[in-house]
Amino acid sequence: IGQAFPYMPIANPGWMFPEYSFGIRDERMQEMVDEVRDMGAEVVVVLSHNGFDVDKKMASRVSGIDVILSGHTHDALPEPVLMNETIIVASGSNGEFVSRVDLDVRDGRMMGFKHKLIPIFSDVIAPDAQVAALIDEQRAPYINELTEVIGQSESLLYRRGN
Repeated sequence: IGQAFPYMPIANPGWMFPEYSFGIRDERMQEMVDEVRDMGAEVVVVLSHNGFDVDKKMASRVSGIDVILSGHTHDALPEPVLMNETIIVASGSNGEFVSRVDLDVRDGRMMGFKHKLIPIFSDVIAPDAQVAALIDEQRAPYINELTEVIGQSESLLYRRGN
């Protein structure tokens, strides 16, 4: 189940999303969890962009969610947080970490889990040549805008696209 940041009109201009309404709708999430369970789901995973604190609150109010993969607030937690029967996994931001979560599912329910927060050392991993070439090709028409200096502080140079 996917869940987006409920405060979209606060974080972004409302005119960009006139046909959408946002809010924390625990009742609707409960309906969705119940629906997928009724369809035979043995495990319910929520991919969330709510933010860690909102995810904790949702897990305290909605039953039947096994795992919440939490995003938006950039938290990187070495271990998942357990809220009622739900584990909440927060893997940081900007590709600095990836989480591995192994679930033990038996008899239609989650019996246990293993988790590992894995750091990604991008400075020691050689980029894939084909992907790097594709990225360079896609950026090429916009290179002037992407490298235009728009401000400076003592230690940082700000460029568009950064």
